[in-house]
Amino acid sequence: MTISDRLFCSYPGSRLLFGFALLFLSLTTTSTWLCLFLAVVAAAMIRLLDGNWNTSLRVLGLLRWFVIPILLLHTLFTPGQLLLPGFPVAVSREGLLQGVWLSIHLISIYALAVLMFRLLSREEWLRLILLLPGIGERMMVQILMMISMKNHMAGLLSCLRQQYCLRHDWKKTPLLLMSAFKQTLLDASAYAQMLWLRWPQQLPMLVPVADQSSSYSLVDRYLFSALWISCACMVFLLLWLL
Repeated sequence: MTISDRLFCSYPGSRLLFGFALLFLSLTTTSTWLCLFLAVVAAAMIRLLDGNWNTSLRVLGLLRWFVIPILLLHTLFTPGQLLLPGFPVAVSREGLLQGVWLSIHLISIYALAVLMFRLLSREEWLRLILLLPGIGERMMVQILMMISMKNHMAGLLSCLRQQYCLRHDWKKTPLLLMSAFKQTLLDASAYAQMLWLRWPQQLPMLVPVADQSSSYSLVDRYLFSALWISCACMVFLLLWLL
């Protein structure tokens, strides 16, 4: 039995509690080393669940656009002890430490948020949202519309990227973005109308019922659920001790 099998054969509530515990610990801790450790744990668990490093690399690629400005702004504009006194640009020690702390904290929170969404399958998240009182069904319309438009939008973005690479003219970028927004609004209106008209019939197909004919016994489900709940309790206990 693989790590992924052991995870997903347990009950969704136990997995959600475990992910929330890790995320809450990352949000409340003030330790740089603990944030770094949690980020490494999140990346390792995502690697075990996905079977590759693609998701973790995409997360790092996205976060670099936040981490680099944070480091530069805090290092250059925070008063304190100068690291390079003769250098034309003032680089402070306090600003560098603060920038490193905020960057690691951001990476930890984002990586654990991605892990939390990985701990439940898409069908389990959809059923969980549908159970929300009052707003679940309204949110489901928006979410299912985005799921339906995902492949179409990927093709549209790929086409725009090819047009930009062929022209190599940044002056045409606003026109390309405007055409993308217009096309997205037109497609969203059509998808929303189609989804709304077919809502009662289409919902069971988009949110399938959980498959209960699993090869895992009820004892296995209870044991693995208890394992994740125990890990969550240990994380909350660690937060209380710190």
